[in-house]
Amino acid sequence: MKTKLQEIFSGDKRIVGLAGITNSGKTNNLISVLKEFREINDKVPIFAYGMPDKVMKYLKTMGVKEINSLKQMTEKKNCILVIDEFQRLRLNDARYRYELNDFVDFVHHRNVYVILSSPNIRSFNSVIGGVIDRWILKTVRADQCINGSQLKGIVNDYKGRHKSMGCIILPKDKILVINDEEETVIDCPYVEQADNKADNEDLLENYQEKISEEKQK
Repeated sequence: MKTKLQEIFSGDKRIVGLAGITNSGKTNNLISVLKEFREINDKVPIFAYGMPDKVMKYLKTMGVKEINSLKQMTEKKNCILVIDEFQRLRLNDARYRYELNDFVDFVHHRNVYVILSSPNIRSFNSVIGGVIDRWILKTVRADQCINGSQLKGIVNDYKGRHKSMGCIILPKDKILVINDEEETVIDCPYVEQADNKADNEDLLENYQEKISEEKQK
């Protein structure tokens, strides 16, 4: 039986883009996929970039190592690389196309599998889209995608059961793998330890009402 990572990279795809609106569960989905893989394979090196502190702390319990620059990737090989907030590395900046080309060569020559993600859908412009071999989608609105980008084309072309009113809509615990053979939806069980937003304060909470409720207890 294939692991979820094997499904994502099936057909020897090397660079995968994970796109979705903010708070659609992208990071937790990634951790869920890595967690399943680690349960059956603790040998293949996994490196992560751009993860929130709480998430990275949990990833380290699975033997995932943190990197903080493209330079640190130089000597890596035979590994899995998860890059959150890839735009911070300027991989989608046309002015740094030379670095992007080097990155693509590195991936293919050193037997590396990469997942690129970003909290901002508009980070997936035509520059980075041109090197992505496969797309994984969460909830995505076509009108939030950059005109002329590969991602917008993917969203507009999709006519499956998860399309509604110009949007692709997925539950937080599922991801949609876009490929040429079949529609694949992967379940990604929630990982509580990697929920970096669970401890966020509700800044719009009605404190007077909360105080009143506590007094009544």
